Amino acid sequence: MKRACLSSIATLIVTAVMACGKAGTVNNPVTPTPTTSVTAVIVVTNQMISDTVMQLKATAQMTDGSSLDVTNTSTWQTSDPSIATVTPTGLLTTVGTGSVEARATYQGVTGTLRLTLSKPPDPRTHFALSGLAREVTPSSKILGGVRIVISSGPDTGMSVTSDAGGLFKFASVSATRISLEATRDGFQPWRMTNLMLDGDRQIEVVMFPTPPTNAAGETATARCNDSSWSWSTSVFEACTNHGGLAYGVCPGPLCGKPLTSP
Repeated sequence: MKRACLSSIATLIVTAVMACGKAGTVNNPVTPTPTTSVTAVIVVTNQMISDTVMQLKATAQMTDGSSLDVTNTSTWQTSDPSIATVTPTGLLTTVGTGSVEARATYQGVTGTLRLTLSKPPDPRTHFALSGLAREVTPSSKILGGVRIVISSGPDTGMSVTSDAGGLFKFASVSATRISLEATRDGFQPWRMTNLMLDGDRQIEVVMFPTPPTNAAGETATARCNDSSWSWSTSVFEACTNHGGLAYGVCPGPLCGKPLTSP
């Protein structure tokens, strides 16, 4: 009887020890080492909504190979706000013409998308054309009484006259390519061709005075910087005592010649 009891007690002790060891293993699991993934690249794409508006999308490519849409958490900007603007959610609007970069920055990483945009057409069909009339340098004085006429286009024959301050304005001109001509007593005609009127425009009418003639009936060949005239046929001799040469009279021997020696 004693041997049987001792054997049973020993078996119970071994079983208890094994049970305790097994319980200890369950209550103390090994914690895995966490891995950290960071942004490697930002990819910017676009989807057109209209002729002037597009939705930009920013996608973060992570170092663990995954990707994440970060459109609403990126910082957005464009390289030239005069060409395109962008909202904090990546909505880009075209406001001008030219090339521009759209940029999205997330976790210090910036992605770009280069775009070539065109300013949207103005829905109006008529525009205002205004400007200032003056004499060419060296005088540059303001010219009133200059008659400006539209010489080609749907509004051919329409005219205005500059006021005492040299200002003029066509209130409504058809949206197309036009030509203009300006005249005033004592001045050579001024012309402008192939002017595209696709918005309200301002121009400058710069007029050359009619060159005088001398006692021999010869037309002046050049204007000097002190506003006097020269009849010299040499660009190096004209206006030597009158502040130098302002411009050569056209047509004439000094027309288009450089104003200084080579």
